[in-house]
Amino acid sequence: MPIKRPQTRKPVLFNHVKIEGGFWGPRLETNRTVTLAIEYEHLKKTGRLAAWELKWKPGDPNPPHIFWDSDVAKWMEAAAYSLTCHPDKDLEKKLDHVIALMEKAQLPDGYLNTHFIAVEPQKRWTNLRDAHELYCAGHLMEGAVAYHQATGKRRLRF
Repeated sequence: MPIKRPQTRKPVLFNHVKIEGGFWGPRLETNRTVTLAIEYEHLKKTGRLAAWELKWKPGDPNPPHIFWDSDVAKWMEAAAYSLTCHPDKDLEKKLDHVIALMEKAQLPDGYLNTHFIAVEPQKRWTNLRDAHELYCAGHLMEGAVAYHQATGKRRLRF
């Protein structure tokens, strides 16, 4: 009996995939037309976007939490994925605004994490297991790649 070899599969870039109709079509449309806007407003309302302005000082309420950057980055990635299939000037403008905040917050050595820049700078890279720095950095990188693939812009550099 001959050995059956597995078929070779190649990954497909997300910007080469278009899903319409069926189970996922309406859900993707809801995400594009409703969810992304609600999430953006929630990021504003909870202080997650304002955290990128680095105005928080000790004693102020609502310090940037260790995972907030990840929340913003995942919205950024989702918005970029949406732009890939459905260009939207308003959504792209919001995304560009968020990225402009990130660019201004980034330190000269490339470090970018609102909690550890504003709240605990002395603890930068001291607790990789629990402090979410790598988690947030990974999500920022994924968002930056999706943003570039969606828009062709090369604004975020790590």
